[in-house]
Amino acid sequence: MHSPKTLRIVAQDRDHFVADWHDTVVSMFRGAPTLQHVLNMSNACKALLEQRPAQVTYLSVIERSSPAPTETVRRELAVWSRDVVTKLALAVIVAEGGGFKNAIVRGVGIALTVVLPHQVPFKFTSSVEEGATLLGPFLPADSGGAMALISAVAAGRELWEQSL
Repeated sequence: MHSPKTLRIVAQDRDHFVADWHDTVVSMFRGAPTLQHVLNMSNACKALLEQRPAQVTYLSVIERSSPAPTETVRRELAVWSRDVVTKLALAVIVAEGGGFKNAIVRGVGIALTVVLPHQVPFKFTSSVEEGATLLGPFLPADSGGAMALISAVAAGRELWEQSL
């Protein structure tokens, strides 16, 4: 039996939020990603990694309205990928909006992995459900699994909406 845990938002503004849930960092982007947003993601991941090395996962949801990052933000994402993501069990990027949006997000992610001389454990999907399923085997046994993560992300999105 698992005890339900709510997603805990640790940073937010009208364009993004970053939260943690068990051993998973969750970010959601609606507007243009900024350097501060990347720092918020990085700090949340590092905080969990200090507590539970090699068990931490990451789920990012890029909403349809979120544009591609600027060159400056892409450089900071590359640093985050090199210094933080490589320590995660798995990172999943969800590009909501299908086709073209998905291609842009994948393009940025692939560019990060090609430019950097290391193995980045990124997976790309087009839905939270698919992303949570990929993360399922890495989630703690008492977390409730992929279905609980899907519910937590939906509740987190709702809390974020209410706070705007």
